[in-house]
Amino acid sequence: MLSCFTGVPAVRVHGEITLGMVWGILQCGLFVATAWLYEARSTRLSDPVEQSLTSGAAHTEASGAAPVNGSWR
Repeated sequence: MLSCFTGVPAVRVHGEITLGMVWGILQCGLFVATAWLYEARSTRLSDPVEQSLTSGAAHTEASGAAPVNGSWR
């Protein structure tokens, strides 16, 4: 599909800047923003161990997980 539009990326937008360059820069910017937002949200929302370490609260055991000392109650 893209091979039919080889002339489109070569269209000059301003001076030496082409449509292909603008498209590539926008893709890179979107990738960086998406990775940054994902990292920020995943660290904030889904890391209970880190949250318990930074807040000073004790970490609760996950259901079905074996205790550290190996004894079951």
